[in-house]
Amino acid sequence: MTDGTPWGGGGWGPGHGTGGGTGGGGFGPPPPPAPPYPPQPQAYQGAPWYPPHPGHPTPPRRRGPLLAVAGLATAALVAGLLIWAPWGGDGSGDGKGPSATAPKDPAAEAERMLREAAETMSNTQVVAYRGDFALDSGASTPFDLQTTPGGWGRGSLQDEGATVRLLTTDDHRLTKAGKAYWKDRGYAGDLLDRIDGRWMDSSADLPEIDDLTTPLDPANVSDLLRDAADRGRPDAITSSRVAGRPVKVLTTANGRFWISDSVPRTLLRLAADDSPAASGPLPLPDGLDTTVGALTGADRETFTTAYDRDLSALKSAVDPAVNFSTTGKARFSPCGNSSCTARFTLQNSVYEGLGDEEASDDPVYAEISIAITLDGRKVKTCTFQRKMKPSGTVSLTCTATYSAATTKNHTVRGLPDAWARAVPDPELARLRADFARGVVDGQAA
Repeated sequence: MTDGTPWGGGGWGPGHGTGGGTGGGGFGPPPPPAPPYPPQPQAYQGAPWYPPHPGHPTPPRRRGPLLAVAGLATAALVAGLLIWAPWGGDGSGDGKGPSATAPKDPAAEAERMLREAAETMSNTQVVAYRGDFALDSGASTPFDLQTTPGGWGRGSLQDEGATVRLLTTDDHRLTKAGKAYWKDRGYAGDLLDRIDGRWMDSSADLPEIDDLTTPLDPANVSDLLRDAADRGRPDAITSSRVAGRPVKVLTTANGRFWISDSVPRTLLRLAADDSPAASGPLPLPDGLDTTVGALTGADRETFTTAYDRDLSALKSAVDPAVNFSTTGKARFSPCGNSSCTARFTLQNSVYEGLGDEEASDDPVYAEISIAITLDGRKVKTCTFQRKMKPSGTVSLTCTATYSAATTKNHTVRGLPDAWARAVPDPELARLRADFARGVVDGQAA
């Protein structure tokens, strides 16, 4: 052939010249039948196959010996591709052109996986974690946590043989446990009785709760993934499986990330290494190793229902950092056989932790009660809600009416009691509205 096209011009045969154009040159005896057309090579066997370019006409079907020769030439061409392609290149044998088997850049592939996993995490409304992390004591403890972007989460951890429930909002970290657990941590007296089995603010006494829940906010984990991608090539890239799913394990300065091989790229496991001091995303908790999953469908509905129930229970949540005491002497006046009025002045003290007084500008929301007894029998309980300044005082009165015999002496006592709410009513209303809008209705939390 003189024009180089695979379907132009004439034929040829042994011992004869070539013909040109659309006419036929001479040809000799028919060649043997063409061998069967070889199977299409897979991508790893050689160069890719392309259909005829739309700019070229489909060649006319030829009959007889010329068709057999053309078939033989085609088979030879494919065989040539199979021979040369494994050496790389575009099939010309020079090894310099593009190839379907050109290896991917591991660093570029890892960066792409990290960014895609970050995007998947950003679009997940409720993320579930289950694993272990290290307490401040250094002991490893199991935990589970379901949380949303913005830090609305619930879960539990095991500490000193006790189960400690966790509840987090955008601004609050609360725990719930039994009396024995809090007694071992130094609580006593009326406060110990009050926090038994009730939610309490743990921001001062259990800082590891914040150390766990805040970095696992899905928004922060997304930032950790993106930051790891920005840092470039991971320290190591290996293959593994999580719950039967093939993953790539990317070891980075921000931690180890198990990311699914399949799309959408999804973070399935997460572990802390020696995380550096982060200038942007918060580093992962020490000793963290946890599975990662998305709550959808019925599981997500279960989460929202349980979380809303926990929010309702915050009406009785205690701020253990606030203590109350009476100042001056209580007065009972007027007091007689039919009624008595008790008068008390109470002062609050705010503590950073057990025994450490703290200067704070945040108001104290006090729940106060005064019980009046007559000869040991309760005849009246007055309740009050007061917003107080830190270290502030409040004066209260409570009047009881009764019928007491005039022939004997009687004893009237007043028993004040007070505690501070961790979440006052206006704040609780905001939390419930924000949660309903951000999580239940699917808007940004």
